[in-house]
Amino acid sequence: MIRVHAGDARQMEAVADACVHLVVTSPPYPMIPQWDALFARLGATSFQEMHDVLGEVWAQCARVLVPGGLIAINIGDALRTVDGTFALWPNHAEVLLRVRALGLTALPYLLWKKPMNRPNAFLGSGFLPPNAYVTLDCEPILLFRKGSLRRLARNDPARTRSRFSRAERDRWFSQVWADVRAERQGPEGRRSAAFPPEIPRRLIRMFSVEGETVLDPFAGTGTTLWTAAALGREAIGFEVDALRAEELRRRAEEWTPRGAPPHGAGPPR
Repeated sequence: MIRVHAGDARQMEAVADACVHLVVTSPPYPMIPQWDALFARLGATSFQEMHDVLGEVWAQCARVLVPGGLIAINIGDALRTVDGTFALWPNHAEVLLRVRALGLTALPYLLWKKPMNRPNAFLGSGFLPPNAYVTLDCEPILLFRKGSLRRLARNDPARTRSRFSRAERDRWFSQVWADVRAERQGPEGRRSAAFPPEIPRRLIRMFSVEGETVLDPFAGTGTTLWTAAALGREAIGFEVDALRAEELRRRAEEWTPRGAPPHGAGPPR
């Protein structure tokens, strides 16, 4: 089942306390020009204000998580010139601090090494030191747990069905994911920055059990929702863009588990 809510994820009154087992999301990245207009509409124009907005969403996620539930947040850092100074804006560090401040435990995180269109891309002054810059080609996937480890009954059948293979374990639980290709961006003006289905597919398999509930507070194109449903989980999404939310609802109504494509690639169109 897929439930889509149109609205700001800072208000998640439609979701009860302690009913979500896993949050998988990729929010708008502060200090990336693509998202300036959205943050401005929400009253945020500075780095700290943008993270204030996201922080309210993380607080709601913490509220709706079951004890032992997990949050997985894919967020990249930003490079931007402000007041004439080029600098790194460390989004992942800010999120890490703010979610920890909510009382959640930070766990070892993943690094998604995104394939580059230009593998030799760099910023700076050619081959002369000292003023070139390192290329950002990895995005962290931060992981947090609410409270202590979740305990399931011995030989729980849903947990047994959710088992992954040794090869999957060895690949997925290595810190650097270098084998996942990025999604192509949509047309200008409707860019979604969607992450590829393989990212939520792995996270949902790693950190949830069949029949449990997965939440994406920044549903976007619905990648997490379709993937979760195809993997036998309940899916809840919030989307602030009313038109996109309505489209997601329509597609969710048309989607059935019988028609699910392999690996949660998306609903039938």
